[in-house]
Amino acid sequence: MKPVVTIAIALASLGGARFARDAAGSRVDGIVEPYAPSPTSAPLVTLGYREASADLFWIRLTGYFGGPDSTADGIASIVEAINALDPRYHRPYEYGARAVTIAQHGVTQDSYLRSLAILEKGMKEFPDDWKLPMLAGQIYTQDLETTDPAQRRAWDERGTLLTESAIRKPGAPIDAATWVAFMQTKLGQRERAITDLREMILVTRDDNSRRTLIEKLAKLVDSDADEVAAEVYEERKRFDSKWQRDRPTIPAEMYILLGPRITPGFDMTDLATGGIDLQTVAPPEKLEPL
Repeated sequence: MKPVVTIAIALASLGGARFARDAAGSRVDGIVEPYAPSPTSAPLVTLGYREASADLFWIRLTGYFGGPDSTADGIASIVEAINALDPRYHRPYEYGARAVTIAQHGVTQDSYLRSLAILEKGMKEFPDDWKLPMLAGQIYTQDLETTDPAQRRAWDERGTLLTESAIRKPGAPIDAATWVAFMQTKLGQRERAITDLREMILVTRDDNSRRTLIEKLAKLVDSDADEVAAEVYEERKRFDSKWQRDRPTIPAEMYILLGPRITPGFDMTDLATGGIDLQTVAPPEKLEPL
């Protein structure tokens, strides 16, 4: 079927569904929200033309969000329909989640939760996109409100963990590591904050970012920044030497996670002296029965 015919059919089906909704009087505080099918009914309403319909809803979303009558629920419904129709449509995840939180009307705590659900789905589809967990971390720690201390801590921990994962992804702003360290310290995770800062200092190649991280680390360990810088410089030389020796073909960030290559076997001297690291030794081949 030709693309023009496909789009025409999709438009007709969406137009009929929208007319039915408008006729039913779908209004919020006097504002008519745009039609969007539920995620479960979207493939049926669009007669199976999923990608074409997702494109049409995207056009509707960008126009609606830019207008004076946009509501958080209206935006969220369109985004959720797009996600259901074409889960691999990348851009609507971040754009849509952010739009929900800054709509002209009706932004509530439930709106933030819907935005987070959109981001969670996007993170599963695009695990290397640092912007999705970064935005989710901001919503968890800065936008969600509660008077329950346990809920507040749970949200702060989740947001901090997401931001921590974001800064380890390609292209992420390394400076956000200082905010992560602040939140970890606030949550009583001081040693983890120190460890993570040291890792970020080792892998960053930007001098300004490295200096910012060193200053934050110096405050955490209650030491002079120049002394910390000298210590980190020596640690950086040792790290680079081991990285280039063991796994020069992978990024430094990945080397921190994976460590050196697993060796096939071990040195009997290490076994005798108790110096063997069992985590870096490959298991022996399974012996065939005699």
